[in-house]
Amino acid sequence: MLTANLQRLSKLGILAATLGFAAPVQNAGKPLAAHYENQDVLVVPEDSNGLRPAALGPWVFGGRLNQDKPLDKRLNLYVVVPGKQYHSPASPEYDHTLVVNALTQDHPREWDIFWCVVLDPKLRDELKAERDLLVAAQSSFKPADLFDIEDIPARDMLAEKFGIRSLIDLRRYRHKDGTMPRLLILPARFAIRATAQAPEPAPGHNQE
Repeated sequence: MLTANLQRLSKLGILAATLGFAAPVQNAGKPLAAHYENQDVLVVPEDSNGLRPAALGPWVFGGRLNQDKPLDKRLNLYVVVPGKQYHSPASPEYDHTLVVNALTQDHPREWDIFWCVVLDPKLRDELKAERDLLVAAQSSFKPADLFDIEDIPARDMLAEKFGIRSLIDLRRYRHKDGTMPRLLILPARFAIRATAQAPEPAPGHNQE
């Protein structure tokens, strides 16, 4: 799971449109466009069967499993905020990108969902692989002298999901040298069941 991946990266010395949109609340279960190792993939949630929706604003990722606690046996679905993949003119604070850490083909698996919250205003690259997310989470930046909560790209997400509305609320994440992580990876405390696979080639596409 996430902790094991972070430890593995540390041991390695690493510090360092044809796809559809996510389904709105009333259409849970539709395929979701996502990224795996910088490649476009599709995440297809199982029928929710009356489960509560696992959602972010107007976007639904699937039916919320009863066991919300992250489990080692599950795969990871990262919701990167802000992101460029999903955009809502009415709710831009929920703009995000989806990243998965594995492909399952036609075999449904359970996925823990993690919020990836951008703190560094200079982190503008679209992150499309788990490794890039983990490296960003292990990297730090030095806030400017007049740095304020309003300068944080994902400030609305921090306020809504974690009650963080000031830099004082972020002190738990500040390092002793005054730097902060460029990205926070935090458990959403809910999970879904879905497949993740490469999209089928368009009709007439030549395969080598």
